[in-house]
Order: sequence, then structure tokens, then C-alpha cells
Amino acid sequence: MSDDDGANGGGTTGERRVAGRYRLLERVGGAVWRALDERTGREVAVRQPPLPSSVASAGASSVASSVAAEERERVAHRLLHEARAAARVEHPSAVAVHDVVAEAGPGGEGGGPPWIVTEWVPGESLRDRLARGPLDVEEAARVGLAVLGALRAAHAIGIVHRDVRPANVLLAPSGRVALAGFGFEVPARGGEFEAPERGAGRGGGPASDLWSLGALLRAAMAPGDAGPLEPLLGRLLAPEPERRPGAEETAAELAAVAGETVPEPTAVVTEPTAVVAEPAAVTAEPTAAVAEPAAVIAEPAAVVAETKPGPAPERRRPAGVAALLEVLGWAKG
Repeated sequence: MSDDDGANGGGTTGERRVAGRYRLLERVGGAVWRALDERTGREVAVRQPPLPSSVASAGASSVASSVAAEERERVAHRLLHEARAAARVEHPSAVAVHDVVAEAGPGGEGGGPPWIVTEWVPGESLRDRLARGPLDVEEAARVGLAVLGALRAAHAIGIVHRDVRPANVLLAPSGRVALAGFGFEVPARGGEFEAPERGAGRGGGPASDLWSLGALLRAAMAPGDAGPLEPLLGRLLAPEPERRPGAEETAAELAAVAGETVPEPTAVVTEPTAVVAEPAAVTAEPTAAVAEPAAVIAEPAAVVAETKPGPAPERRRPAGVAALLEVLGWAKG
């Protein structure tokens, strides 16, 4: 990322700021920075999803340039919408989204991708942990139960993660397991953690996330060591979504192996903490309460609302907020 791509201030890390508030301290991989919220004094993770390569730069001709600019703005608008949707997911095993900052595009106009500000704590990803060796079956079940809790909270409000993989499962020193990647759009790209229906271009829903969870658990244990989890994994990895067990049944079986009780699924719907129209603007004070810190976000991922949430109680918004939401829209590509 160049020095002026949404970060204001100096050209070196430690001087650059997002929204005049989040000072970037260290790039930790991909489009993820460890940053300092200078208003609250706490460390946060700041992430920015890259635009697809097809719209990242304009074409050579003026016509191609205009088309690319329109497509860039459309994609950026959708990314902003999806990041705001991710801010509604609250669960102890979901990395909390504190803030969403809209970025101005080239020339100071709209069309830039948003910045997503989330909680942060030093830790490691499951991918890094597995590089040292597999998990035993009880620990794998514990990790899977935590990840499933975050997915159930997201699914309850119509959000599908679509990128459940070891790099997005974070292991904090406290023992907390947290699922990162909410708020990023991820196209179908193949790979061992992508459900077959998504790889075939048919999209995906909650059952696709459960398939990916099964693939993650399979990868977390040594071959042939799944033990009592083997029957569950076989059903989670069924090619047909309708043949896979539901989240409640999966949770019960994981809890039995982990020696834990099944926690009640939670889905707390809240308004996003802040949206800033221009990168230099100061955002509102984040309001999300964090019981304990989460972990380093290793790689960007995605959140896509593929199912509609149930009707929520009608709530009146101030006129200014309602107008802003009407302008932003609910762009779904």
C-alpha cells in the first residue's frame, strides 16, 4: 500500500494514521497492521481488503478508465456494506469489529475500500500452531466448538463467513479461541477448506461454513487420529449440503468430545460503532465492550450476508444517521 492509500500523516509506519486517529505501528502481514487508537490508548488491528485485481487499476483508454473507476466504486461500496454487517456479530469467539472507516478514492472522491478496525492481542493463528504439530482430539474439539460458536452467532443474523481456515482461527495466550476474517469479501477460490458447492460456483450458506469447519478439524489432527470425531467429520464433509449435520447437532458432538457443555448460541445485533466518509475525519468513540483481548489477524478474509436475517424490532434513527445509511445503501454484488 502506498503512503497515501487511506493513511494520513507521514510516509513511514508509526507516523501514518487512518481517519486521523489510528496510528499504524507495524504491518503484520498482508493488509493488516497493528495500530494504536490514539483516542482510547488501546492497541487495535487495522485491516483493509484489497480491491480485486480486475478493478484495482484503470485501463489504458479513457473509456476503460471510466468503466474501471465505476466498477472500483461499486466493489468498494459492497465491501463497506459487508464490513458494517460484520460489526453486528458479537460473540466471545468472534474477533470484535470496533470501527469501519470509509476511504476516499483517487482524487478525493468515493470508491476506496474501507478500513476495518478490530480488537488485537499478541497470539498466533492455528496455522502457525499446526506448523509445530497436530492437535490431540480433545483440543481439536475445543477449538472447533469455539469456532462453531462464532459461526452460529453470525448465521443467526444472516452472515456467512465463507473463509474458515487455520489462518483465520486465532489462539490467544489466555486460551481463548477467536475466529477472524469477518468483514472481508472472499470469492470462491478453491482449496482444501472451501466447500464443494462454492468451488463449483454455486455460492454457499451456513452449511458451507460447516463443511469448512469439518475440513479445518480434519487438518488439525494427525491422519487417522480423529477417534470419536471421525463419524462427525465424515458427515460434515458430505458433498451435498443437505446431508451435513446442523450447527446444534455438531456443537453437541464436539462438546461431548471436548468434555465441555454446549454454550447457548448468542447473536447480539448492534449498530456499527462509526462510519467516516473521508479518511481524515475523526470517528466516534467505539462502544463495543471487550471482555478480553483477541489475537493477531494473520490474513484477510470475508463476510458475506447470503441469508436474510429475521425481522428486527423497528427502531428510529436520528435523521442524520438515516440519511447516511440511505446514501451508502446496501450494495450486494
